[in-house]
Amino acid sequence: MSWIRKYPKMAALLLVTLLGLWFAAMQMRQKNIANATETRLTDEPRPTGPVESDFYYAQLSEREKKVYDQMCGRLDRLEGGVVDLEEPLNGREYLRVTSTLENEGYNYFYGFYDIPMTSDNIYVKYKNSDLLTVREDTISKVILFLSCAEGINEAGQYAKDGTVENLQEIGRGLSVNNEEKVADIRKRAEETDSLLTRIVKEIPAEYGEKRTIDYFVNWLSGNVSPAPEVGSSVFTGMGDVLEGIYIYNSHSAAAMKQATPLGYAKILSELCNRAGMESHIVLGKWGKNKDYAEGYVLCAVNMNGQTIYVDASGGKASELAGHKYMTEREAGNHMSFVDYFDYD
Repeated sequence: MSWIRKYPKMAALLLVTLLGLWFAAMQMRQKNIANATETRLTDEPRPTGPVESDFYYAQLSEREKKVYDQMCGRLDRLEGGVVDLEEPLNGREYLRVTSTLENEGYNYFYGFYDIPMTSDNIYVKYKNSDLLTVREDTISKVILFLSCAEGINEAGQYAKDGTVENLQEIGRGLSVNNEEKVADIRKRAEETDSLLTRIVKEIPAEYGEKRTIDYFVNWLSGNVSPAPEVGSSVFTGMGDVLEGIYIYNSHSAAAMKQATPLGYAKILSELCNRAGMESHIVLGKWGKNKDYAEGYVLCAVNMNGQTIYVDASGGKASELAGHKYMTEREAGNHMSFVDYFDYD
């Protein structure tokens, strides 16, 4: 206060400058909002009939497809346990196969593959978690964890070199299913399918592409809330991981009314495909500063003759002036896509 009394003209000049900067910032924000992709999209007629996206599968090599089909079959038949891969894979190939399995559109909320191993039962991520550094075709085995398995909470025991010492015991426990839990899986899958079918069926007949996406996004905003953070709960085994984390990454998160950003994106993508607009999720890191970038996922939708990227959960809306829609260029300005798939 004494400084203001001593230098009143300078204080007044400083105040005017600050007000001018604030006004300029508000004008720029309003301009950005007015020019946002969300405000420029039009409600083009929506295609009729559902579509099935093969965005990821189409990029797999024949060798990768062979392993992918094998993994899908085991999940479909609920055959958990140790899986000897039909083709040995390197780390990049393994990531491409498991990412396709995770993200192509199936509702495998009840199981996932992990613990990639060599033919000698050595866990390849035991000392280095970056699978892209595994350049040789050394991944020959993997474990399929199913929420319905009797031995889902059996813990692995590792030697100093990463060898899974109790692999046979784990395999036996994971290959036997609890029939009551199997029935729960079937019921949850049916409930999810019924819910998604109803949402699409209730789209007003006059809605085109833009209003249909708005309809889905608004439904998610009003009916699904963010799932608890991973660190907020204590998990004692893989069963807890599947029921306490993994299910919120899937379509079934819609019926659970809670979802992670991945779950939001999967639900929106599935709804778009059912409504006739090809869609797939996009993986990467949000933020161009490598020290602060975080893993994130967007939903890519074919609409208005282009690919539009939607922040289904709205988790980054504060950085997008409250909006959720981006062009490919705008998405690329915020997010670095994973390099083991082609997003061009």
